[in-house]
Amino acid sequence: MFVDKIILEDFRIYYDYHELNFSKSSKKNVFIISGSNGFGKTTLLNSLVWCLYGKLMVDVDEKFRKEIYESGGYKHFAIENLNKLARENGKLSYQVSITLSDIIIPSLPCKEVKITRTFDVEKGEDSVEVLVDGMENELTREVGQEIFINDFILPKEIAKFFFFDAEKIVSLAEIKSIDDKRNLSKAYSEVLGIKKYEDLKTNLEDLRIRFKRNSASEKDRKKFEEIQKEITQFKNLIQEYESQITLLQEEKASKKQASEQYQEKLIREGNSITVEELDALKKLKLKLTGEVDIIKTKLKEMLDLTPFAIAGNRLMEVRNQMLDEIENTQQTLNPDILRMKMRKIQQDFLEAIRKLNLNSRLSKKLSSSLEETIIKHFDTANNKNNFKVLLDFSESEKNEFDAIYHNLKYSFCQLFKNLIADYKNNRISFNKVIRKLSNAEAKENDLLIKEVRYKKTQLDKRIEEIDKKIMELSQEIGGLQRELTSKAKVAAELAKKIELEQADQSKDETAERLIKELEGFIGNLKLGKKALLEKRIKEELNSLMHKKNFIGKVEVDIERDIIDIHLYDKKDGIILKETLSKGEQQLYATALLKSLVDESNIKFPVFIDSPLQKFDKKHSRNIICEFYPKISEQVVLFPLLEKELTETEYNTLLPKVNKVFLINNVDEYCSEFAEVEPETLFTQSKELYENVYQH
Repeated sequence: MFVDKIILEDFRIYYDYHELNFSKSSKKNVFIISGSNGFGKTTLLNSLVWCLYGKLMVDVDEKFRKEIYESGGYKHFAIENLNKLARENGKLSYQVSITLSDIIIPSLPCKEVKITRTFDVEKGEDSVEVLVDGMENELTREVGQEIFINDFILPKEIAKFFFFDAEKIVSLAEIKSIDDKRNLSKAYSEVLGIKKYEDLKTNLEDLRIRFKRNSASEKDRKKFEEIQKEITQFKNLIQEYESQITLLQEEKASKKQASEQYQEKLIREGNSITVEELDALKKLKLKLTGEVDIIKTKLKEMLDLTPFAIAGNRLMEVRNQMLDEIENTQQTLNPDILRMKMRKIQQDFLEAIRKLNLNSRLSKKLSSSLEETIIKHFDTANNKNNFKVLLDFSESEKNEFDAIYHNLKYSFCQLFKNLIADYKNNRISFNKVIRKLSNAEAKENDLLIKEVRYKKTQLDKRIEEIDKKIMELSQEIGGLQRELTSKAKVAAELAKKIELEQADQSKDETAERLIKELEGFIGNLKLGKKALLEKRIKEELNSLMHKKNFIGKVEVDIERDIIDIHLYDKKDGIILKETLSKGEQQLYATALLKSLVDESNIKFPVFIDSPLQKFDKKHSRNIICEFYPKISEQVVLFPLLEKELTETEYNTLLPKVNKVFLINNVDEYCSEFAEVEPETLFTQSKELYENVYQH
């Protein structure tokens, strides 16, 4: 498949009619479309996705879903796509056309297919036209234009692999949730060609059910039809609820946008505070009031100790007196017992001296000294006469005094300082809140602000109601899906009991045989694709990364409808993708894309925005040599020159470059394409943009 021509008419910054033509060459497959930021590179890429899928572009990539919801829903998003200059000149529609050649459609040989999508601003809806070799075709009329594009041109699930922003594609390396893995698994099944066999198996299973329903006995048929009817009702209800959720999400996006506009108006009118912020200020005021009461209570408790802290020296004297009294009390013992102990000590000491064989004079002197020392320290009768008891604290009073003393000595000062600081900070915050509340409440009396505030409050209430309704519908869908699963099991069991009529027996047996064969084939296909994908990803990563043999092994886990990819180093240690640098994550995503494209055998052009954004010089060279020239027969790059593609890098790519287009911004609402010779890209770019900036 090859994109021959793209036509834009009044789409966003492309005012009036603009045409891009691509020529096919087996040796030169790279096309460059460059321009400064804001000139229309990403707009061109978005126009292709819009042309193919319209409102279904929300299913292509999360960035489109986010952009549409932030615009207030698809209708608002599409209306905003009309070029402003065209709107001023009275135009009420815009369109994008894509012409494709080398396209293979089963049972429909053709040279080219032209897809044109037009949006009518007045009606608020778009229309799509598909021409096969310049004419409408019966197949497109029979299945519908949208289904034809999705089923025969490019399924929306895999479009992200062919139209992508290289800077944002790193999201593939960050996928963690089950839903993300399930959605990616669907895309992998499409790309790798597994889905068509799974669809065939599902169709054969449905065919067997129809055989059984037509051939059943009256009683079994009636019961079977009732269950089938219930299953259909459940499916219809789920579809209805999902449609309601989509509409509610669009309404929510619209209401949210209006609410934000009212908030901006409040800011312009000098009242930037929201109702939630006003309530928060009132709650903060109450909180600060409560905190200051606690601080005051603590300060009051500490003030009771302040006199003791002021009389610090006297407090020390009291403590010393208390300690002396404790010591004196401990020394006041029975005098008779003390004298008996003294004599015993003296006798033992004299006995020890005699054993030392000292002369009698020295022995008497030592004995006399010992006696004086003992009398000095143990004669409490004399000491008691000299010491005065002033306090005579009880045991509990001593403990209380000690607690006060240690509190004052070790923690009182710091705690007091902290409380004073907390009190000051509290008062500062309290005064700020009071000022804000006074200003807000004064402005709330303004009639305009009151009206705007009322409308914003109503919108916010509606947004809350929508969120609640979406949650209720989601719960209903969950319940219905459980019922659906249960009913399907009952229907399957019942179907086994139904006898087929002779006419359908052989058909059913054939279908059963084919289903079993398909199950085996699909299982083997998945295993084969799994092994090839593991090998491809490893080869691509090691060829693109400058760390030699950085990836030792790649493991692709496929479990039912979930797919996950694990990377291992040379020592079989797992490499967490989120720990890779942004450049390495982009390399991983790039390697994954190339592996998928190689294994898919889908010949479709690849459009890449922001190429080489996160890469260093060596990685960039690997991408230029190993990725861009080989990923597809038509590769269209949208680089920002010098930043995303240097002249040196471009010269490496030049032998593969077919055509080059520069986007020239004529004025604020109009850009146009200028084709230049590939060899003169950087020269022409400098001349063109110098003239633009001079104007």
